[in-house]
Amino acid sequence: MRTKLLRACARQQPKRRQAIKSLCLLLFSGASLYALERQTPWRTWTADYRTGINQRRVVMLADGTELTLNTNSTVNIDYSGKQRRIALLAGEIFIATGKDTAQRPFYVSTPYGSLQALGTRFTVRLHDTYASAGVLEGAVAVLDDDGGQRLVLHPGEGARYDRIDLQRQALTAYGGAWLNGMLVVRDMRLADFLAELSRYSAHPLGCAPGLASLRVSGSYPLADVGAILDTLCASLQLRRDTITRFWGHQVIRIELAAR
Repeated sequence: MRTKLLRACARQQPKRRQAIKSLCLLLFSGASLYALERQTPWRTWTADYRTGINQRRVVMLADGTELTLNTNSTVNIDYSGKQRRIALLAGEIFIATGKDTAQRPFYVSTPYGSLQALGTRFTVRLHDTYASAGVLEGAVAVLDDDGGQRLVLHPGEGARYDRIDLQRQALTAYGGAWLNGMLVVRDMRLADFLAELSRYSAHPLGCAPGLASLRVSGSYPLADVGAILDTLCASLQLRRDTITRFWGHQVIRIELAAR
């Protein structure tokens, strides 16, 4: 009886080792995929142009249009004999349209609707559940699914929109500071500031709930996110902790400094 039990246990050992190996591989793959997805979302791997986290890129298109991609952004370009179209797949872009000799219309498409540029300089950004646009020069039309104009924006105006809702809004005064590598805020909630800064950080940023409503103002060079956090903590008497979560990915959390 004892001999049979030992043989049964011996047969189970390889299966147990294989199960442990499979679990370790799954955990490692999950961590790797999480990091890769944050750096370059899988949907954008085959896109025409893209940037990584805290990278910016300027592209001159065939018609003389200047396209600038902000952090972690992705676009596809579709120029044909009838139209010029940029598909924004992720992130944020600035466009200064060129003068097309063929006078083809210029469109920007997003998952939440399309825009038509009417000789202009403007920005377009994707958010979690909507898109937004801001006009610096010229005019931009927000289109419905049939190509009709839902709204026309002029310099100093912006809009947030999805397939159902459309809201005109004033253009944020410092919204284009990223073009010069800066993040400029005035009287912004700490939680909102960290959410914005997270776009330029290799690790997600957050704060203790009790600190969310602290106010932040200033001009911050985006080249060094760590230096921004150091300055922020010193000015507001805060500290930052690095928390390692499941699969080994790290989150930076702002806490009240010990007194």
